[in-house]
Amino acid sequence: MATEVVGAPPVTRGERRAVIALTAAFALLLTLWACLTPMFSAPDEAAHYDAAEQLALGKGWPAPGHMDLLAITYAEQQQISSVAAANRGTVAELTAENPGNHDFVNQMTQHPPTYYGVGALVLKAIGFFHLRWDVGVMALRMLDVVMLLPLPFLTWATVRRVTRSPRTAIVGVLALFAVPQLAQIGSSVTNDAPVIVLGAVIAWLAARALTGDHRWRIAVWLGVAVAAVCSVKGTGLPTVPFVAVALLVAGHGQLSWGARIGRTAVAGAIVAALGSWWWIRNLLLFGALQPDGVSALRQDKPWGRETSANFGDFVNVEWDRLSASFWGQFGALRYPMTQVLTDSLTVIALAVIVGWAFRRSSNRTAALVMLITPVITVASQLQNNFSAYDSTQIIAGAQGRYLFISLVPLIVVSAVAWRNLLTSTADRDRFGRVVRWAFPIIGVYGFTVAYRGFYENTHLQVTMQGLGRLANLTAVGRVGFATIAVLLIAAAVWAALEVRRYTTRRVLPVGSSTDPTPTATQRNQTT
Repeated sequence: MATEVVGAPPVTRGERRAVIALTAAFALLLTLWACLTPMFSAPDEAAHYDAAEQLALGKGWPAPGHMDLLAITYAEQQQISSVAAANRGTVAELTAENPGNHDFVNQMTQHPPTYYGVGALVLKAIGFFHLRWDVGVMALRMLDVVMLLPLPFLTWATVRRVTRSPRTAIVGVLALFAVPQLAQIGSSVTNDAPVIVLGAVIAWLAARALTGDHRWRIAVWLGVAVAAVCSVKGTGLPTVPFVAVALLVAGHGQLSWGARIGRTAVAGAIVAALGSWWWIRNLLLFGALQPDGVSALRQDKPWGRETSANFGDFVNVEWDRLSASFWGQFGALRYPMTQVLTDSLTVIALAVIVGWAFRRSSNRTAALVMLITPVITVASQLQNNFSAYDSTQIIAGAQGRYLFISLVPLIVVSAVAWRNLLTSTADRDRFGRVVRWAFPIIGVYGFTVAYRGFYENTHLQVTMQGLGRLANLTAVGRVGFATIAVLLIAAAVWAALEVRRYTTRRVLPVGSSTDPTPTATQRNQTT
């Protein structure tokens, strides 16, 4: 059956070049971050790598809280800053010197083993046992970089689909560079990497459904993508209600309730068949959807008769930690960007979304639906964190990176809001010129914060001693790091030229082959 697909104008060569250039710059930026960050200096990286290493060595996947770190992982941690990369031992050598396990719980068995199984296959494929241990870490970091390569395309395609504005879509891709925390997380060993890219895939497919693509294959692929993300990490579970609502809403006025319920049921059946295995196992074995992998390390500390959990303090701490660790708080959350910047970015983003994203327009429904995943993610995180605070008196678990599954939906909602706020072409052009510079500058600033934290003792300086420390500790060596940096600069210049050329070109009359304004025929294509 033919369905009406409401799309954006055809993609021009200039737009395609801009997306390719931005993707190249994004890939090289992640690669440089992978080389900048010292081993195990991203959140939970040692535990993530240890879990993959244990599977590669033929060990099992025990119950949550019952897997200890390998002794070699502990030995590797001792060499992070004290041994130059060239002198680090092989996994075989460290295993001979440090057999068995270290007495410290690795909490990663609270997650499905999917990501770690893929990581184990990569480690075995490169023969990691006889290589320097940091080579294995870099291999898994690059695995995550490769996983995130589609993110610029998915951002562009989703924003373009919802706003029907190619220029807005290009600016949406630039927003990825304004979140330096994304660059560090996406270039470290973490199961967040597949969650981020699968969240983007789900947002793109949902945007297609919400903007008129009612083909059955969209519902099928949404079910497959949600099943995949649920098989990686519990932070993917909010995509289940998101997709259910998106498919029920999509086609309102065009499809009957029965047709929409049928598509939702098909997607749900796929999720149940392919993505529920881990969670059903947990319920059967442990009586909980996701048992806490570190509960053995935490002791309940009830409040006294005259004391209780302070909700105001809790909100203040959550705000500071969530906003900082979303935009940029590097290392093991030790080196934050200035709070003035992260608070300002958060307040501006929220104010514009609340004030203008839901004004009456053709995009309002899509904007409302896109907020489901981030709202559920934040609400569940706050609820879990407050429950732990109420029983332990410790406020922990505030991680802005958990919102990265919703990064593309948040960019889409922001794009809708800014377009509603800036109604004139001149205002939008001025805004585009500002963010073309502002977004990359924020990214560069975040990179300098991380460098100074890792190698300059947080001082506002670049010294030969700090650069020498970087050259000694990076797994790719001085020449490798310099080569990647030069390639990134070249890609950034190329991307800047392509974006400027495309976003500032003269608008031709409606109906021209390179005109960014859709014609009625282009808006109503039959598939």
